[in-house]
Amino acid sequence: MLFALFKMIRPVNVVIAMVTLAIGYYLLGVLPLQEMNISWLTLILQALGFAFAIGFANIQNDIWDLETDKLNRPERPLVSGKISVSAAQKVWVALLILSLLCGLADSLITKTGFTSAIFFVLLDALLIAYNKKLKHIPLLKNMTVALLCATPLILCLFYPTGIPETEDLTWTPADKIGFLYPAMMFAFLLTTAREIYKDLEDEIGDLKAGIMTFPLIAGAPTARRLAGFICIFCWALLPLPVVQGFYPTLFLIITATVLTPTFVAILVFAHKKNYRRTQKLVKVAMFAGLVALLVCSF
Repeated sequence: MLFALFKMIRPVNVVIAMVTLAIGYYLLGVLPLQEMNISWLTLILQALGFAFAIGFANIQNDIWDLETDKLNRPERPLVSGKISVSAAQKVWVALLILSLLCGLADSLITKTGFTSAIFFVLLDALLIAYNKKLKHIPLLKNMTVALLCATPLILCLFYPTGIPETEDLTWTPADKIGFLYPAMMFAFLLTTAREIYKDLEDEIGDLKAGIMTFPLIAGAPTARRLAGFICIFCWALLPLPVVQGFYPTLFLIITATVLTPTFVAILVFAHKKNYRRTQKLVKVAMFAGLVALLVCSF
């Protein structure tokens, strides 16, 4: 039962969210033990808040999608009977409460205002709204998932990091956006493309289950073209943070060298309707972009 619950929370997604949170603070130069820092306690509480939020949302999603998963995902624990619906319901409620408590604890203990508390209330509300309503709206559901993937960076953007403002160093919101938006770009645009490719892969099962996704409404060729355009648009934006002076030319060299053939491969495999391989390549592109940001920041 415990292993089934662990599988339901999607541990890989949890790790990705935690890593993305750390990357966001690293790009701003405010990780613990650096000169201008946030506390370890803040980082731990926020990481746990995301872990609990992702866990509750995925378990809740599996409960509400039980009938659909019988067609598209028969291997999932609820469908295979490895865990009961009542037990899963109790777990997601507990995880939701823990997520909210992490945000509240960060706000009260670190005395940085109620940014974390408000953030996790809004995040958990968005997750519930997605599971209940938004995931049934074609294309909007894809963009919502992409937004959720970028939420760790959004928290970094709005969280008061305590950087002292002096004559030599003034940290403005525009500065924060400048250092974070390339990572947000990779997270949002490429996740949107990946979700469209995922819908293309699940097209037959979704049709049988009566789920109207963007490929089913607009047609598979149109969905493929949109996902491909998003990837090309992301590639075209690579020089922007360099031109604006936020990242060195090395960023463009790394990303152009790695991402150009990756995006070409994405378009080729999508054209061949190998959507599973396409999704994996999109993840590779996201990872490569984040590595380039880390290398350049270092």
